[in-house]
Amino acid sequence: MPTQFISKMNKTEAGFHILMMLSLVDGNIQSAESSVIINFLEENFNEAIDIIKEQAFIRACPEEERLQHFTETAEQFYAIASEKDRNTFIAFAMQVVMADKKMEKEENVYINALFDCWGID
Repeated sequence: MPTQFISKMNKTEAGFHILMMLSLVDGNIQSAESSVIINFLEENFNEAIDIIKEQAFIRACPEEERLQHFTETAEQFYAIASEKDRNTFIAFAMQVVMADKKMEKEENVYINALFDCWGID
């Protein structure tokens, strides 16, 4: 069951959390990755987001709680996004994961969780 905080996220906020957590899975978030993610979200969803607050939340999220937060956020995004939004988003999420030309074990866990949440085979 999503927390109250997650259920109030808009698509840009939820998308930011999902994409940043996918980036974080392999160890750390590069500023270049953040910029590409923010540009993608602004171009496709353009809803209000407090980047500093959202980045702080993601960095403060304990590692053992990240997958649960990721899953809850993915469910929220699914609930408020159109099919077109989700298709655009998932294509970009795969680009984020494959940016280094390989999928690490933990990245696979997260991308599979996203596919499962959204019923993608």
